[in-house]
Amino acid sequence: MNGKLYFTRQGFKKRIKEINELTKKLEDLQAQTAHIAEVGGNQYHDNFSYEQLVIEIRGLNWRLTEAHRILNQAVMVDPPQNAITVTIGTRVTILRDGEQATWEIVGHGESDPDRELIAYNTPLALLLMEKRIGDCVEGIIAGKRVWIKIIEITLGGGDENTE
Repeated sequence: MNGKLYFTRQGFKKRIKEINELTKKLEDLQAQTAHIAEVGGNQYHDNFSYEQLVIEIRGLNWRLTEAHRILNQAVMVDPPQNAITVTIGTRVTILRDGEQATWEIVGHGESDPDRELIAYNTPLALLLMEKRIGDCVEGIIAGKRVWIKIIEITLGGGDENTE
C-alpha cells in the first residue's frame, strides 16, 4: 500500500514505547562497556564479556534502527465512523470455504490471531479490504484457492483491543 505502514493510535503508541525501551537498554549497555573492558584487561579482543556486550549492543542498535525505519513510514489511522466497508478498525464476519470466522482488521504489527486480530496487510485482510456486506471474493492464501463471502461488518473494538 504505497510504501506507508498504517497504524492504529494504540499500535503507534506501542511502537513509540518500544523505541523508548530499546533506547534506554542501549544506553545502559553502552555505559557498561568501559567497565567490562577494564575488568577483562586491556586486550579487548580476548575479553569474552566485552565481545558479548558489543554483539548485544549491535543487535539492539539494529532493532532500534529498524523500529525508527518503520516509524518513519507510519501513518496513523483513526477508527472508522461507520462500518460500510472493511477497513482498519472494523470487525468482519466472513464465510470462508463454508466456515464462519470473525476478524478485526488492525494496523501494522498488531496481528494477534489468538485474539482474532489481523493486520491490514496480511493475505486474508488484503482480500477483504474495501469490500461490503454480501461481497464475495476469491483468492489464494497460503497457496490454496479460497472463496470468501462478507457476512457482517461492524466497528471494531478500537484501541482497547490492540494493546
